[in-house]
Amino acid sequence: MVSAAVFLGACAATPQVGVQHAAPLPRAPQHAEQNAVAQNSPNSAPNNEGNPATTQDASANDDDDEDTDESDESPCSDDMVLLDDDARRFCIDRYEASLVEVLDDGTEAPYPHYMPVDGHVVRAKSEPGVFPQGYISEVQAADACAASGKRLCNYDEWQMACMGPSKTTFPYGNDRQPGVCHDTGKSAVGAVFGAKALASSPSSSPQERSASRAPSNKGKGKHADRTKVRAAESKKKRVSRAESHAPSRTKSPQLKAASQAMKSPSGSSDKTRHTSQARQTSQTNKKANVHDTRKPVKAAKLSVRPLSVDPSVWAHLNDPALGQVEGALARTGEHDECISGYGVYDMVGNIHEWVATDPRLLYGTFAGGYYLDTTQNGPGCRYKTRAHGHDYHDYSTGFRCCADAR
Repeated sequence: MVSAAVFLGACAATPQVGVQHAAPLPRAPQHAEQNAVAQNSPNSAPNNEGNPATTQDASANDDDDEDTDESDESPCSDDMVLLDDDARRFCIDRYEASLVEVLDDGTEAPYPHYMPVDGHVVRAKSEPGVFPQGYISEVQAADACAASGKRLCNYDEWQMACMGPSKTTFPYGNDRQPGVCHDTGKSAVGAVFGAKALASSPSSSPQERSASRAPSNKGKGKHADRTKVRAAESKKKRVSRAESHAPSRTKSPQLKAASQAMKSPSGSSDKTRHTSQARQTSQTNKKANVHDTRKPVKAAKLSVRPLSVDPSVWAHLNDPALGQVEGALARTGEHDECISGYGVYDMVGNIHEWVATDPRLLYGTFAGGYYLDTTQNGPGCRYKTRAHGHDYHDYSTGFRCCADAR
């Protein structure tokens, strides 16, 4: 039997309101390149060589050209947005993070968003039209950001980007409008494990509980016996499938499942299939990333099952099937009105976003809610969950990156 508290992407925690900041100052416009000084010719204007005024103007034009070159350098990479006010100046990913896996030959291939990253060499990306990465811990998310020359946002930065210059409760305004952000999705847990699992969870979200109100199949005699047998067999299959992904200190079936997921149906490896595309992506990313502070990539740290979480519960929460339910998780930018005043997408709903938390604290923090709940632990941009360790992950935990502006 699965634990009562199993199927929440986020356990209940006391919401806390983050610090609000003043609206950013407008950035000064860039200067256009100055016209070159005309060269002398028989048909040209009189020669001004030696004229102090003309010489001074030409020198000023050269200086303007140098200033223009400097101003053309963006303070953020192309996939990020600049936030600037009196208190802070930083860049934040425009979209929730997805991952690429760094292969042995240095090329990169897309990483399945529905697989834990334990033991894999990955780095973060921010792009529209893809499913954001779940199944990732705060520690792993921080390393994935660092591998792309970025860092994990702190909570104040995250909340500033979510509330926008007007400091609204939701990215689009102060009053919640269901469906503007992805906060009315389908219950993945109900779809994979059934309504009874949701009904037995007293801490589940209202949306999940409503999904659990299925008609009863009570019967009598042989019909009831057959129903019980079928239910027992179905439960046995589900538990067996979940246990196949359960982590182990000696040999992780999750890593084995991830390797199998990266194989094509014909048995050929995605490493070969994506090599050409991966090389091109890698070169493009290097050009777009103006920070150029990437740390050497390394295998993601193995997550540790919390002692308070039953092994079968941990396996269920990290079952890859939960990340593949149609109508649950949405693609980045798909809800085009879920955008803050700074131009940052999907900060409320869709997937929980880890933020950087003092590692000396017992629990980490993720913000914004997910596709079934954006109010239980605080409304919208004030949603904050502090109930899990820094190395915890499940199907609903994702992230996005920040960076210091140049």
